[in-house]
Amino acid sequence: MIDLRVLGPVRVLADDRDLDIGHARQRSLLAMLLVDVNNVVPRERLAELVWDGRPPRQARNTLAGYATRLRKVLASSPGRPVLSSQGGGYVLRVDPAAVDLCRFRDLAGRAADVGDDEERCGLLRSALAQWSGAALSNLWGTRVESLRTTLDSERRSALLDYFDAQLRLGRPQEILTQLQTLTEERPYDEELALRLVQAHCDSGNPAAALRAYEAVRARLERELSTRPGEVLRAAGERLLHPVRPAGGRAARSVTARTHEQLRMPDPTGYFVGRESELRELDALLTPGRAALTVTAPQSSNLAVISGMAGAGKTTLSLRWAQRTRDSFPDGQFFVALRGHDRHLPPLEPAETLARVLLALGLPAADIPFRLDERAALYRTLLVGRRVLIVLDDAADPEQVRHLLPPSVDGSAVVVTCRNRMPGLTATYFAGEVLLDALDDTSALALLASLVGSARVAKEPEAAAGIVRASGRLPLTVRLSGAYAASHPDEPLGEVLARVPTVDGTDARGAMGRALALSYGKLSEPERQLFRQLGVVPGIEFGREAVAALAGGSFAVLDDRLGALVRANLLSEYAPRRYRMHHMVKEYAMGRAAEEDPWELHRDVLLRLLEWYRRSVEHVSLANGIQMARAHRGADGSSIAQEAVRTWPGAAPEGTGGDPYDADLSGEAGIAWLDREKAGICAAIKLSAELGLGPASWRLADAMLGFIRLHPGGDDWSAAVEAAQSAAAKSGNPRANTAMLLNMADSHYRKGRHSGERQLAREALTVSRDASWPAGEALALAVLGRSYWSVGATGLADRYLGAALRIHESVGDLAGQANALGRLARNAYDAGDPVSALRDFRSSLVLAERAGSRFGQIRLPAYIALSLRLLGRYKEADHWCELAIRASREMDFHEGMAIALTCRASLLSDLGEHTRAVTTAREAHVAMPHLSDPRIEADCLIGLGGVEAAAEQTDLAMRSFGQALLISEEIHYWQGAARAQAESAAAYVRLGLYEEALAAGRRARRVLHRCGMRLVTAQTLASEADCALAAGRIAAAIAGHRRAAALYRAAGHPLGEVRALLSWGRAAATATGHGRPTRPWRRALHLADPLAIPEAATLRTLLTT
Repeated sequence: MIDLRVLGPVRVLADDRDLDIGHARQRSLLAMLLVDVNNVVPRERLAELVWDGRPPRQARNTLAGYATRLRKVLASSPGRPVLSSQGGGYVLRVDPAAVDLCRFRDLAGRAADVGDDEERCGLLRSALAQWSGAALSNLWGTRVESLRTTLDSERRSALLDYFDAQLRLGRPQEILTQLQTLTEERPYDEELALRLVQAHCDSGNPAAALRAYEAVRARLERELSTRPGEVLRAAGERLLHPVRPAGGRAARSVTARTHEQLRMPDPTGYFVGRESELRELDALLTPGRAALTVTAPQSSNLAVISGMAGAGKTTLSLRWAQRTRDSFPDGQFFVALRGHDRHLPPLEPAETLARVLLALGLPAADIPFRLDERAALYRTLLVGRRVLIVLDDAADPEQVRHLLPPSVDGSAVVVTCRNRMPGLTATYFAGEVLLDALDDTSALALLASLVGSARVAKEPEAAAGIVRASGRLPLTVRLSGAYAASHPDEPLGEVLARVPTVDGTDARGAMGRALALSYGKLSEPERQLFRQLGVVPGIEFGREAVAALAGGSFAVLDDRLGALVRANLLSEYAPRRYRMHHMVKEYAMGRAAEEDPWELHRDVLLRLLEWYRRSVEHVSLANGIQMARAHRGADGSSIAQEAVRTWPGAAPEGTGGDPYDADLSGEAGIAWLDREKAGICAAIKLSAELGLGPASWRLADAMLGFIRLHPGGDDWSAAVEAAQSAAAKSGNPRANTAMLLNMADSHYRKGRHSGERQLAREALTVSRDASWPAGEALALAVLGRSYWSVGATGLADRYLGAALRIHESVGDLAGQANALGRLARNAYDAGDPVSALRDFRSSLVLAERAGSRFGQIRLPAYIALSLRLLGRYKEADHWCELAIRASREMDFHEGMAIALTCRASLLSDLGEHTRAVTTAREAHVAMPHLSDPRIEADCLIGLGGVEAAAEQTDLAMRSFGQALLISEEIHYWQGAARAQAESAAAYVRLGLYEEALAAGRRARRVLHRCGMRLVTAQTLASEADCALAAGRIAAAIAGHRRAAALYRAAGHPLGEVRALLSWGRAAATATGHGRPTRPWRRALHLADPLAIPEAATLRTLLTT
């Protein structure tokens, strides 16, 4: 077969072998004929293209020679292309399917005509695959370049269509990498930039979207002296000015922003019956349809589907969601509430609300702290929208009552549960759909879909008997049908004979019989794998995890997994991802308990845990998350070797086959860890409960580095608590200390200070009793952190100083870096940026020497913050850039938010208010879900500060209010004091002096708990402004003088400049209060080197 190519290098392939088509001009002739294949191309045009506009006198004869040589090459190739002279030119006649350009245009044209985006994506993917590089890439010349540009525009058009289709299908992650590469290659292409911004937004990463927009905007302005076009600029404006939660319909659909994990699954398999139940749901939840049914009950916005396991509740809800998709254009979300998960706790209402709010497009930093506030915001966001939310497998009404939508004419919620919920039906007027077994007709139809209608028609009585013996439950009928389908030559009567005859109303018994029938037909290796899957924590798992526990390769494993899928014992809900029904899981666990000894179960689970641990460490090391063999609370020899020594069944290093060869580096590794996080937490918890303590706490310890960057929430807390309990029972003091401190970290994240300190003190006692100084120092540092977080900086300094001394005595560089960095933060909060800068820098040196990646990415931002206070703006911006780059490389969103907030404040100080607000909002949306609430509060205060400086005072007050709520909720008094002081200053700008004084008084009350020199100075300045407005000039001057003195003592020149400027203005309002030029000259002396806007203001004042 011949293959003629121009979409890349010009080539001719015959049976995958390159033919020699000669030198560049001869190739040019062939290329021009291929671009217009089967059409006559005039000699004059060919000569212009081949010789780039300067053909020789003998061009006609030379072209004839080129054509002759090409004709000889093509004549011997398959497909018989014919190159001939005709009508004053040349023509190449060949089947268009042999030319890559023709194939590309055919596929792209067919894609434009289809209406289904899935099919369109497939066609466009095939079309784009025809390209192997830039068109005509081995040819040169201005005429060739013009033709190349024309062909490239066709490719670009197909690419844009492909990206649009993928975005409509909700698959932004699949095109992000390609978009990023293309935008680097085409830096001025606004259409590509627009798709990149949209892909980042739809992937749930508005911070990256804002970065992408700002990069193209700055590039266009800097290099082309122009602005983005209207469409791209509008997209940027939506990012810069997000719609605040308020009543009224959202400006655009939220479906495209739904997170992958909440996307409504497509119903799989043959669906039969349940027509009456579907009509009930129609009547309950879609008022338009209910109006068509005279006997329909009153419309509602909440339906509860209840029934025993295996009755098809989830399938029914998904089928109904599919058929009513058009009724809910603003999104359909699916949340697994884990009401009956054996290994993970049910999802808390607060966490469920957070996930749904994120799916609705709300930045994580805007999610309120309290449950009732989240619920109120959720209902507000749904006003005027039509969204469907399926809450699957609810344990009780408390899990779902906070997620009820606001009105019956908009959104709807479907709850599935095993037990009836009269609390929802009576209190919230929920409609109820009771799901029983299928009727005989539907059950027979389901069986026929599996075994074939002919077999059912041939043996109707046997088929009816199988259905009755299966209890007419969808799951059991599928299991029995799968068995019969795998034995096509066996009469249904013989299949029925294998099923014990009992009361057909015994649904649970029928489930067991159907499972036994399916299990019995498996080969022994397949049965063994099925029993091993009963040991896997959770009901969802990937192929790599299965290979690790089974100890085999992928090649063998795929056959066995395929057999389980065909037997309906597993479902493959995504490529290489499997799900096992709860009832099937229970059966697998029961079989394992009956047939296999405990030691075998233990070894299987240990293999899985060991694979998880090694994979976690591999991802961590590949991404620089933590050092090798340096887990928290152990040096790699205590906990790790204890597990191997205690459990010889654990897989040794280097075994396991294919699962250890999986590519888990880079973003793929981080994505894998994030996807497996819940399963890993379940594995830690289960292994601890089963007495496999060392394996449990080793895995928990390995996960700590990732959890620092990507918080684990309640799942992680439950896992670490179980691991700690096992460690305490084992008598291993180091493991116990490590797990106690991990639990303390979880409490710190949630603002539970008393629990954090209790755990830290327990860890301190355990480590001291064990004479383990490193553990003692870690516990002291956690106590210091806990006291700092509530403003008790004196106690914090004492504990952190003790920790630092111990770390120094044992030579623990990472520990020294941590303790010294926290002491520096105390100095920063106290208003001593000089000491803070010194200690932050020393801490960074220690972190670099220790190889502590976490310290290296976090400390540059705090160095920048200290430099900013000292007025060293260029240095501060340099450190901001280092912090942003490091945080971006590590996907560390909290570090990104801190660094961007610092840069925003820098820009605001220098008068670049538009860029400052842009950067601060980027920091705001960079905050991840489950982030440290203290960092969230600090970033909100920073955002409010730059908004206030940009005269966006209303927005600033909202930001300060949010920060204050968070700070007071977790007793973060430093944040509360800053928020109150900033609010007082904002009230002064608005002329609301009484409110400013009240905010100042509240700030002072908080400051009694924690001495903060700079916050005190800001409060004094606001009170002085209020005094000036009241005509108390002497009090105003005294207040500004005291504020200036505090700023001077702290080494904060900008604060001193502003206080001196206000002092002079107060003195200038009336005679007898001194000359205003005195403070103004001092202020100008400070302001000039800083290059801040106040310098120009001072010059004007001094010259008038």
